[in-house]
Amino acid sequence: MIARRWNGIFEDEGSVRAVCLLRILLGPIVLVHLQPFFADMRAGRYYGDAFYSPWFSWYPEAPRDLYFALLWAAAIAAVLMMLGILTRAITAATFLLCAYNFFLSETHFHHNRAFLLIVLAGVALLPCGKVLSLDALWRRQRDDVARLWPLYLLRFEHVTTYFASGLSKLIDPDWWGGTVTWDRVLRFRDALDRSIAPNWLKDLVTRQEFHQVFAKVNVLTELFLSVALWFRPTRLLAIWVAIGFHLMIEISARVQVFSLLAIAAQLIWVTPSTRDRLIQLDRSRRGARVLGAVVRGLDWLARFRVEDLPPGAACAIVLVDRDGRRHTGGVAARLVLSRLPLAFFPCAPLRAVDVLRGR
Repeated sequence: MIARRWNGIFEDEGSVRAVCLLRILLGPIVLVHLQPFFADMRAGRYYGDAFYSPWFSWYPEAPRDLYFALLWAAAIAAVLMMLGILTRAITAATFLLCAYNFFLSETHFHHNRAFLLIVLAGVALLPCGKVLSLDALWRRQRDDVARLWPLYLLRFEHVTTYFASGLSKLIDPDWWGGTVTWDRVLRFRDALDRSIAPNWLKDLVTRQEFHQVFAKVNVLTELFLSVALWFRPTRLLAIWVAIGFHLMIEISARVQVFSLLAIAAQLIWVTPSTRDRLIQLDRSRRGARVLGAVVRGLDWLARFRVEDLPPGAACAIVLVDRDGRRHTGGVAARLVLSRLPLAFFPCAPLRAVDVLRGR
């Protein structure tokens, strides 16, 4: 049975639409990642002008002008990847160009950059231009089904990142005691002061007592995510916790592209199916019309099919879930909003209240 399930992993098929959306988000993230290297380039600084340590003695090093050209090539590739032009090849090229720059020197290493390479490699293994791309538009392609084993591999790498990070911090007394996070906030206090965070929050996150608690929450949250993301009953909670967790990190510390990337990467946990929920709307009523417009504009993952109800229907909003359960009215609207990417974080708690009430 185990062998059959193992073989089935390589035969499973499903929608890659969420990965296509992740590909779009990766474009700007790569550009932000490249920004420090472009800043050095504009200042005339070449990585070889200062101390650097090649990862491998045999690794080819680009001369100054060629290196700067490769940086531009990486930026152009990121834009083309976002637009979805020659998507599979361009995504692979983006990964290779970023990886080349990463391995030029050990001083280029940051955990967020390593994680970016992992995500780019996983996305490049999937046909991420099947939808939400200019390629799909030109080919009039609507099929978003593909083999999912690269997605499962990417999920494994994702939870491994949380587990390795959480475990290493758990056994480090400076991390567990809050010294590391407190020091990081103090060193980047200027960035915190410029952030949009309210003053009471800025004051809170600069206190040592806060970090003695926050560090433990940080470690336990990462370990929780490394387990909870795997299982469907806890997955939505884990995704919601992950988004809040990374938003808090972004406010309190300078972590380059890690927060943006970690939030975007939650897309790999979306159930790989589309149009598996039915919304029925009586558009003669304002609430149903508004919800229909919201779904039309924000259902980027194609979770819903929409049908019209006759005017004066008993319920203006009806949702038939993928398991056949029927929801109506405000319960249906909240469930719909909690499944739209842009509305998920604020609306998921409202849906959780409905679940706790048995609705």
